[in-house]
Amino acid sequence: MGVLMWSPLCGCRSGRPARRGYGMGRQVRHVRRVFEEGVFQVAVWGEVWAALTGNRPLQLLTKPVAVPLLAFKAHRRRSELEPAERRLLVAGLVAAGVGDYYMSRSDEDSQIIRGATAFGAMQLLYAALMMRRGSRPHVRTAALPLAAWVAAASLLAARREAGRSRVPAVLTVYAASLAHMLTLAQDLRPERLSEVVSALVRPTRDRRTWLSAGALLFAVSDTAILLRRTLLTDARARAAAQMFVLTSYNAAQWLIVEGFLAQASTGAPRVSARGAGVLPH
Repeated sequence: MGVLMWSPLCGCRSGRPARRGYGMGRQVRHVRRVFEEGVFQVAVWGEVWAALTGNRPLQLLTKPVAVPLLAFKAHRRRSELEPAERRLLVAGLVAAGVGDYYMSRSDEDSQIIRGATAFGAMQLLYAALMMRRGSRPHVRTAALPLAAWVAAASLLAARREAGRSRVPAVLTVYAASLAHMLTLAQDLRPERLSEVVSALVRPTRDRRTWLSAGALLFAVSDTAILLRRTLLTDARARAAAQMFVLTSYNAAQWLIVEGFLAQASTGAPRVSARGAGVLPH
């Protein structure tokens, strides 16, 4: 039923004005969301194209832009988030934009350290938001991230170059912050999706599971960065790895934002572990 409104001119009730206004509002919101997603996609694929063609000016223009567009989306949909949650999410995305800026400038140690520091701040802000919502580390959820962190730290130490000890140390600390965020993202209990604690969460149509998927994809993307920097020497392999890094990183950020917003706005009933998409340990 539409909202009935009293017309002082004819003394009758009519649902048409309310329906028309409500429908127009929905259309405007839909167009706005389509436009936002389109601009984000243009920025992402512009970044990928710049890397593929070696267009340095385009890379410097597009690399720091895509993720801040997600921050704008989170701010625009602020009614779906508590004020403190909005600040944490937007601050995390802005920190990611700062990290993108420094990482896109050059491979100099100072740029890498600044970028890794910014991304570490982003991971801590994401983790703070998850903990605010009730996520907690668990032995099962921590096992895989911990093993990945040990492997990454060992590889960084083994490949450490003389006179560049600060970079591996900073990257090791950053990897620890990523492992912490990934551990928290696999805890579905605060969202009442499942009471079962599992090592990994399989994403489903329920957008709340996309946060876990985004966190895992982020870790996979960073792993590709590490392998590209330390092990890959073939030019084609390095170029392919770079394409994967760019696409997976931006996809991960998009999934994380969508997951955060869905968790804030959806009050879904408790479901079984199978319905939640839990992969048993």
